[in-house]
Amino acid sequence: MEWRFWVPGPLPGLNEIVDAAKGCGGKGLAYSSMKKQWTDTVYWRSMQANVPRLPRVRLILEWVHTDKKRDLDNVECGQKFVWDGLVGPKDACSRGRSVLCNDGWEQNGGVEHLHSIGKSAGVWVTVIPVEAS
Repeated sequence: MEWRFWVPGPLPGLNEIVDAAKGCGGKGLAYSSMKKQWTDTVYWRSMQANVPRLPRVRLILEWVHTDKKRDLDNVECGQKFVWDGLVGPKDACSRGRSVLCNDGWEQNGGVEHLHSIGKSAGVWVTVIPVEAS
């Protein structure tokens, strides 16, 4: 079985992430806020899609753009927020309310990036369970 959900965007790319981390004298306050916003958004979207707790997953991320202005490799850096959102807030795993309890080597079964042009920017996240290694 697979689960699919939409995250409206556009999600920040590498350029926006680096700019946020450098801001405020390099203290990363803007990055912290950005990460919380997007991690929470992905987390709640995954919960609304009823994605269950899984030990290991592979993701297909279909990035939908409204134009071709952003570099694809820049956009794909937004996957950081998707993986972190599947783990969720700090206590989500212990409460049984997250898709993953971690996003390390044991849980990450790989990711495939697709790109398309559409009317609204964002990313379709497809979660596919894979056998634990």
